[in-house]
Amino acid sequence: MAFFVAVTDSPAGDDLSIEREGLAGMRVDKVAWHDPESLIAAVRHADAIMCMHAPINEVVLKSLGSCRIIARFGTGLDNIDCTAAETLHIPVVGVNDYCTEEVANHTFALLLSWNRKLREYQEFVRRETWNQRPQTTGNWGCGPLSRLSSQTLGLLGFGRIGRAVARRAAAFGMRTLVNTRHPNPSLAKDWGVEFTGFQDLLEQSDLISLHLPLTPETRHLINKETIQFMKPIAVLINTARGGLVDEIALAEALGSGRMGGALLDVYARAPLPSGHPFRSLKNVILTPHVAFYSEEALRELRRRAAEAVLTRFPDP
Repeated sequence: MAFFVAVTDSPAGDDLSIEREGLAGMRVDKVAWHDPESLIAAVRHADAIMCMHAPINEVVLKSLGSCRIIARFGTGLDNIDCTAAETLHIPVVGVNDYCTEEVANHTFALLLSWNRKLREYQEFVRRETWNQRPQTTGNWGCGPLSRLSSQTLGLLGFGRIGRAVARRAAAFGMRTLVNTRHPNPSLAKDWGVEFTGFQDLLEQSDLISLHLPLTPETRHLINKETIQFMKPIAVLINTARGGLVDEIALAEALGSGRMGGALLDVYARAPLPSGHPFRSLKNVILTPHVAFYSEEALRELRRRAAEAVLTRFPDP
């Protein structure tokens, strides 16, 4: 009997052609579920699970009879109880660097859009307004346009994506500060950055970009207290994980003028709820969790997730 690989959800919807090609000889099927009970029923007999957002919690894990591996279509593993999986000796893997270029580019696209006021200028043209500048106050709330090489960018986290963003910032002549758990000052010259403390980075940066995993230690790293260290003109960029930010505190700071703006691709809940305060703020740019996306990145993600599963089944 062929090994059964249950796909709970996938970035390609119902298309499993790449997964089936990579796992030839196995039965790779999309399973239907809508709540924790139906998820348990759908994956109970799986020999492997491939998932994206499905909540693989301790109860689900304990229901598994023969699962050899859980592979996530993505980098973070916060929807999977990795501690329970380790106790049950079920390996959990993600695909760590399939979209480094895409996320770094999206981060900088948001930064450039804010810096060059593209959204505001487009609206000016539509309103047949010409040769005017966005104002510091008023309906736009977007602040004056400053030369990018005069700006300081702060990077919280310095993995593959953080380094790729630093490389782009260097090309634009920006000063870049970095805060990371394991600073390596010997790399500062190679990457064109300065390693510094967390509070110092918040105090000095004009733009602050998050490139951290979501863990109990990093959840709500940006909160009411840490926002107080930032410049009143500071702009937060988040293309990492929504849970890194206390959204209520951020919305209050943006609405009161305590912060300059926010450029966000990820949120605590997705899709972003219709009544969320971010939707009504003028000083934000919102994108729908697409920083990871390109056709090439999706193909690589799916192929490498299948390869990870295959390592546990040398002779399917």
